Order: sequence, then structure tokens, then C-alpha cells
Amino acid sequence: MFYIQLIGLLAFLVLVLSFYKKETDKILTYQVTSNFAYTIHYLLLGALSGAFCSLISMIRNLVYIKLKKYKMIIGILFIIAYLTICILFYEDIFSLLPFLANSSYLMTIIFNKKKILLIGAIISSICWIIYSIHVLSYVSIITESILILSNIIQLIKLRKVK
Repeated sequence: MFYIQLIGLLAFLVLVLSFYKKETDKILTYQVTSNFAYTIHYLLLGALSGAFCSLISMIRNLVYIKLKKYKMIIGILFIIAYLTICILFYEDIFSLLPFLANSSYLMTIIFNKKKILLIGAIISSICWIIYSIHVLSYVSIITESILILSNIIQLIKLRKVK
């Protein structure tokens, strides 16, 4: 079990590194690597819904790097892909959470407004935390908690600027 959490930690560290990149393509490239590690992490935990949603996120980022101008079409296609994964790998109500997490985050990317993005990211993280508790992904619980805190701080800063 320890090595599975270690893979999740690697995914988290790569994700954190992505936030320090300035160019969108570099951010997404790092997040592709992070999603790959999360895919392995969730597969080893037997959490198929999380694993395949992470895999779809990895593919989404790769597609987005190449086809940025088709953001709306890409978003709709990937929401359909997430929904398909959740239907195929439905185990219980918790297995729907990765779909909700990724779909809410994807919708915020489509609309491209910082406040909406931050709120969507918080909703996404809450879904991932609940799912991670259910599948015993301790690193993901910590990761998503940190992301929630970070996004709340950004929302507060954004509010003070206006």
C-alpha cells in the first residue's frame, strides 16, 4: 500500500510543479505527467472510475495543447467521455464523483473567467476528496485539501482587488 501512496505523492509533486510554469502548454504538459501517475495510482487502488477519469484528463490536456482554438468542442467531447467512463465503471454513488469533479473543472476552463475557474476548482477538489476518502487515496485527500485552501486564498485576493 505504501508504494501506491508514493505514486500518488509523485503525481502531486508534478502537479505542484505545473503551477510554477508560465506557459499554458508547459503547465498542461506537466499535468499530463501528473494525470498519468494518478491513473496508475488509482488503478493500483482498484478505483477504476478515478483511474479512467485521470486517463481521460491526460488525453484532454494533450488534445488541448494541439487544438486550443476548439476549446468549446473539446470540452463537450470530453464531458461525454467522462460520463461514458462513469457509466462503464459505475460501482456505487462514489464512482460518479470523478465525473462530477472533472466536468465541473472542465466547464470552468471553457468559460475562461478566473473567479469561475477558482470556484469550479474548489467544487472539483471537494468531489475528489470525498472519492479519495472512499478509495483510501490518502495523498489525494491531502492534495485536494491544499488545492482548496490555495483556491480560497486566490478568491479572497481576487475579491480584495475589486
